[in-house]
Amino acid sequence: MDIDYGSNITTAYIGGYSMRKFYLAAGHNVIRTFSKADVSFPITKKELLDKAGKSLIQVDFDKSITLEEYCKDIKIDKFDNKCQFFNALIGANFKL
Repeated sequence: MDIDYGSNITTAYIGGYSMRKFYLAAGHNVIRTFSKADVSFPITKKELLDKAGKSLIQVDFDKSITLEEYCKDIKIDKFDNKCQFFNALIGANFKL
């Protein structure tokens, strides 16, 4: 069995067939971090990172990074609600 660990996707080749697994819990892990750090909206990016930026977020099967690193490519400075934050986070981290 060969395993290829790609970006948020794990492909295992078993007997000539491939089976893909996607890591889907990163968003859930961010929400849990928000709860622990008492993050509420509206909030600025700076305030959010001051409260929770050092927290580790598991973003793949074998990879954890700080929330600060996860948010580094977000271009806006204020989030009115969680939806706006997650749209910015996904947009900053989604690679085609």
